[in-house]
Amino acid sequence: MVAVWAEENTRDSIFEALRRREVYATSGPRMSVRLFAGEAIDKEICSSPSLVEKAYQQGVPMGSVVTGSGTVGAAPSFVLTAQRDPGTADHPGNLLQRAQIIKGWTDSKGSIHQQVTDIAGGDNTAAVNTENCETSGPGHQQLCAVWKDPNFDPKQNAVYYARVVENPSCRTTGWACSVADVSKRPPWCENKEVELITQERAWTSPIWYQPDG
Repeated sequence: MVAVWAEENTRDSIFEALRRREVYATSGPRMSVRLFAGEAIDKEICSSPSLVEKAYQQGVPMGSVVTGSGTVGAAPSFVLTAQRDPGTADHPGNLLQRAQIIKGWTDSKGSIHQQVTDIAGGDNTAAVNTENCETSGPGHQQLCAVWKDPNFDPKQNAVYYARVVENPSCRTTGWACSVADVSKRPPWCENKEVELITQERAWTSPIWYQPDG
């Protein structure tokens, strides 16, 4: 599923958002996710009722490029905010488990590297009962964090994107096994190699860092 941050629900506005890459995708749930970056991002912005407005004023949204002067201390700050899928009364959305920033870069030898960092939430005791697909345990209605790359190199090109992960839930195979009559369950329900549980997620367009010059 693809989500677009458009200024209004019109064809022109949606296509303009696609052109500037202010979009994100999910594995199915309707989570709400935004990512911004900039050197002027307020470290207390997550507590602001006008977070989005301030983030546009202080930085750039996902899909954009941030540049640096190539001097020490010019690391941009990233602010990620996410809300769970509210779902419906009959089928509520799952709680969020964690939010991550994934950094990618290429070293001087041309080798590609990736680093994943949890910036909000993290490991918890959430679980799912594969007999009926009921979920249990702690989680988050929303997550928000401001993060700076501790290994930032102002002279190195890099790319950053956000990933938001829900608590565990049944995947399609799990639902198929849980709703089927015992005598009619597919034979692969007893196959231990068939995965019944997944963690749905969302991932944003990247923000690219480029040194000036």
